[in-house]
Amino acid sequence: MATVYRVLCGVVLALCVGAGPAIGAGHTLLVVSDGSPAYQQTVARIRQRLSTAQPALQVEVSTLDAADDARINAAEIVVTIGTQAALNVVKHHRGTRLICALLTQQTYQRLPPPPPGAQRSAVFLDQPPRRQLALIETALPHLTRVAIVHSATSRDHVDQIVDAARSSALSLEVAEVSDAHPLYEALRTTLNQPAVLLAIPDTTVFNNFTIQNVLLTAYRKRAPVVGFSPAYVRAGAVMAVYSTPDQVGDQVAGVILAAAAGEDLPPPAYPRDFLVSTNPHVARSMSIELPPPTALAAALKQREGAPR
Repeated sequence: MATVYRVLCGVVLALCVGAGPAIGAGHTLLVVSDGSPAYQQTVARIRQRLSTAQPALQVEVSTLDAADDARINAAEIVVTIGTQAALNVVKHHRGTRLICALLTQQTYQRLPPPPPGAQRSAVFLDQPPRRQLALIETALPHLTRVAIVHSATSRDHVDQIVDAARSSALSLEVAEVSDAHPLYEALRTTLNQPAVLLAIPDTTVFNNFTIQNVLLTAYRKRAPVVGFSPAYVRAGAVMAVYSTPDQVGDQVAGVILAAAAGEDLPPPAYPRDFLVSTNPHVARSMSIELPPPTALAAALKQREGAPR
């Protein structure tokens, strides 16, 4: 009997050891919205970090078209990359853990609630309002007025910026764009005094058809524009704070690995790591001397208490 008991204990121990974190996580499915370089780089970074930290973890990548019900719900962890993947997967996902990456905070908040007992988290595409305002305070201390124009779809996001501004030295001038109050009128109203124009990820207001007119209008008003991506800086914004695909990929991989170790998914979060990009040429043409991007990023991290 003692021999049988030792054999059974050995079998149980072997099963427990063999299970490890990878069994707890099962297999992870990455569903990608499309083939854009940013999405592909994020996926590559996630896979690289997972293969290094947990080689036994099974990771599968799917296009949006190939992510059917069976494939989505066979995975223990599903990660969506981009807005469209999140919108599609939440309609079909009945599993326990879903991580949404590279979508805005306001898009995430509009997703239908998860099924009972399911866990959902996110790493957002946009930056936290306090970080954006801190960039303005750090780089443009002579300007304390911030102009924001937005559509009705971004009211909640703008409310968060207003809340964040209460603990800063900045005052906000906000205008909502509508048929009765078109974009140019909103810009004229908010930029009638010296101000910084803070662009937000509102595609109704800031898109490929409007961005040049917005930048030119702000330039004529001598209002520096703070964008939300390097593309805006290249187009004429004086600066932007943003997170790279690698930085977001690192954060998502960390969430997956923690789940593989048996932890619950964390609350949705803004990107932890970030970079600052500047356009010194445009800034100097407005008589603005900006600190180097690395110095600005270090100052923001110091304000947030993060390692530089």
